[in-house]
Amino acid sequence: MAGGTPLGDKSDLPDLVILAPVTPLDMLLVDDLTFLRIPHLLVSAFEGHGTVGPLVLPGDTACLHCIDLTRRDHDPRWPIVRARLGGYPPGEIACDVALSAAVAAQVVGHALAFLDGKEPPVTNGTMDVTPDWRWKRRSWKAHPQCRCMRNNPYSLRMVMAPDRD
Repeated sequence: MAGGTPLGDKSDLPDLVILAPVTPLDMLLVDDLTFLRIPHLLVSAFEGHGTVGPLVLPGDTACLHCIDLTRRDHDPRWPIVRARLGGYPPGEIACDVALSAAVAAQVVGHALAFLDGKEPPVTNGTMDVTPDWRWKRRSWKAHPQCRCMRNNPYSLRMVMAPDRD
């Protein structure tokens, strides 16, 4: 985390981490955030497109791995696209001031809503701005093959029949 303390240094953990990568997303950091149950919100903006979300609440919502797995299910070439996202050489990424301001305003609004105890629309979803300046919400679900739910100790429920020992 730029400007912050390392996550494992025993200091107070942040209430929310906003991820705005300009290089490929550091999935080790994402794994650490998930393991430490730190909520995180992803944001990106480039060449006429912007995306805010998802807001990941570890153990409760779809995580970034869930979204990757869902996209892979819909497009077998997604891993190739994913490897390139955020990995633009310096000077090749373009985002005009109006788009970056609109995306930044959305991020701040969703972050403040979450910190105020409300559930923003990017919980299990993303808000995408298209080149024609329309915002579109996309929903996401936890992926059945993702380890985030499979390893969640609270996702299992033990049930005992009342007439059995």
